[in-house]
Amino acid sequence: MHCFKCKNKLDLPNKKIGFKEMCPFCEADLHVCKNCKYYLVGKPNDCLVPNTEFVSDREKYNFCEDFSIKENLLDESNNKTKKDISKKLFKDIEEDDENKNFDSLFKD
Repeated sequence: MHCFKCKNKLDLPNKKIGFKEMCPFCEADLHVCKNCKYYLVGKPNDCLVPNTEFVSDREKYNFCEDFSIKENLLDESNNKTKKDISKKLFKDIEEDDENKNFDSLFKD
């Protein structure tokens, strides 16, 4: 498994993560939606498991009983980066302007 935040590989001999475990590299919480194989933006509660409880912060630890470790970062088809999305939306824009244009989509 890899940490969602720093992308470092984590050695988990028993393949289990406690509710409040933290990454030894960046100290990010590990029992989080973004490290779960069921996390999928766009699904109800951003989760493939039906009727899961709402989690307000996908990067903070939670007590979800359905949590299952995401084995490989390369399989994260649902977790596109801001840059990946921006490239699709603004094909003709120079790379320096991508983040500015992407952010402008969500301003009031």
